[in-house]
Amino acid sequence: MDRKLDHLKIEGKDVELLPEFPVRFACIEHFDEELDDYVNDFEAAPDTYRADLIEDESMDKRCRACGAPAKIALLKEKGM
Repeated sequence: MDRKLDHLKIEGKDVELLPEFPVRFACIEHFDEELDDYVNDFEAAPDTYRADLIEDESMDKRCRACGAPAKIALLKEKGM
């Protein structure tokens, strides 16, 4: 599930994102595959966080590959 945003709350902090890069979620089993896909699709390594640290309850935090509850969020922070 891709979602492009310009900021997110992570652990109570407002984190600025590069809006041209999506926020994606992955379970542990599919993390390596999702990481490879992100790098291949956007030619940039994502920043990673535990999915439960993302404080946006409207986001679909399921693995793109299998639909299981996500454990890892892949995104691109501004200035990183």
